[in-house]
Amino acid sequence: MGIETLKEKAEACYDEVVEIRRRIHRHPEIGRNEFVTSALIREKLAEYGVDRIESPVPTAVVALIEGRKGPGRCVALRADIDALPVQEETGLPFASEVPNMMHACGHDLHASMLLGAAKLLCGMREEFCGTVKLIFQHSEDTLPGGAKELVEKGVMENPHVDAAYAIHVLPDDNIVGKIGIRKGPMTTSVDLYDVTVNGVGGHGSEPQKTTDPILAACQMVVAMQQIVARRVDPLETAVMSIGSINAGVAPNVIPSQCKFGGVSRAYTEEVREIIRQQMFAIAKGMEGVSGCQFDVYHYYGYPAAYNDGELVDCAREAIEQELGKDAVIELERPMGFSEDFAYFRQMAGVPSAYFMLYAGHVGDETYSLHNPKCCVQEEAMPYGIRTLVSIALHYLES
Repeated sequence: MGIETLKEKAEACYDEVVEIRRRIHRHPEIGRNEFVTSALIREKLAEYGVDRIESPVPTAVVALIEGRKGPGRCVALRADIDALPVQEETGLPFASEVPNMMHACGHDLHASMLLGAAKLLCGMREEFCGTVKLIFQHSEDTLPGGAKELVEKGVMENPHVDAAYAIHVLPDDNIVGKIGIRKGPMTTSVDLYDVTVNGVGGHGSEPQKTTDPILAACQMVVAMQQIVARRVDPLETAVMSIGSINAGVAPNVIPSQCKFGGVSRAYTEEVREIIRQQMFAIAKGMEGVSGCQFDVYHYYGYPAAYNDGELVDCAREAIEQELGKDAVIELERPMGFSEDFAYFRQMAGVPSAYFMLYAGHVGDETYSLHNPKCCVQEEAMPYGIRTLVSIALHYLES
């Protein structure tokens, strides 16, 4: 088919996709509770005539579209569908009707664009071989992440997925409809730490009779800054941040316990492991220095998403052919956030690539993802649909 034909098809389903997006936006659902959203997705997929619909977990939806040119490879297109515990402040006429719940990360657009891609691909079966697997994934924003659970349920098999792609909307001051791509690391890993320091409390006038957990905790917090400064290669990137610290109820009482929590991020598993080892080593050392007991709870979050070079090249060709050479933005730096899409590569060994769809903004000011005032332009969705469809077709043809 010609480039204009795909463009026309995407534009023809624009009103329907907008209506779907607004329905999802009005009724946001937190991870593992996306019952209304997944029901709508199943309804639309059945209407479009996909070859198979499955729900490997109650609120995720997986569908297959078989090409009629014969057998071939299988490419997965993934969209996350969950919302965030955020009170919406956009003032949109289709704003969230659920208190303290909002699609502040664009997952309503992701699900709608993938449904649009499904509709187009169902009408194009004669034009490709192989299989497109559509993954509407639950609980991306709630650890341990829906992607991990789907891999464990065997979603990357039957048929085996040879490549996986996903796109994420990105607010921007001016740009709408362009695609940000890069090879190598695309998002960071994320790990959480909760540290409990137990000491001996007492009167503030007699500190010698205590083992002060606040002082010990503060010493560890300071020492933790040497992990990135002195243990990580300066050419690598890592973040170690403390987000909470709690202890005591009175200014003249040294408490018996202090708790603090933090998060680390990195682009490689090697750096990620250095941080983890150093956290436990510092805690052990601080026990000897302070006389307090340190209990460190480490929670593995998402790994870093890594973009396969061949898949990026394939996608670049498809996007340039469909949207034009100026539609591709080569990202100099990876994103600073984390994404459980990374599990498809880490756990299942499936080559993957994750891109950004520049989606402008609505209103006088641009707000970042997860902000209660974040709102991007629906006009970006046809570009996302064309990107998803063209990448899938180009991969299956190559």
